[in-house]
Amino acid sequence: MAKVTVSDFIIALLDLAEAQSRAFQESAENFLNRQRKALHESLFRSLWMGAWIVLAAVAVMGALAFFTLGFYRWLSLHLPETAAPFAAGGLLLLFALLFGFLALKLRSDEDG
Repeated sequence: MAKVTVSDFIIALLDLAEAQSRAFQESAENFLNRQRKALHESLFRSLWMGAWIVLAAVAVMGALAFFTLGFYRWLSLHLPETAAPFAAGGLLLLFALLFGFLALKLRSDEDG
């Protein structure tokens, strides 16, 4: 039977510590890589969602502008020429009020 010296025991402990540190380093790198990938994917999705929201807002504003223009032209046939722009502007103010109330309601729902 071979004799185990204190130096052999210390070398074995240091080898074990080195193996454990390598395993921990690989585990930490894998964890960080997964987290980095998840962050990139969520940022990508968030940016696309933001772009779609902006596109939807632009489409709604364009549709509202065409609707108001049509309403103004229809009103200009039936009302004096000075009253039609005020009526169309009033319609736009009503839409702005509606969108403001919707935004406040959505914000209050998020808060609690």
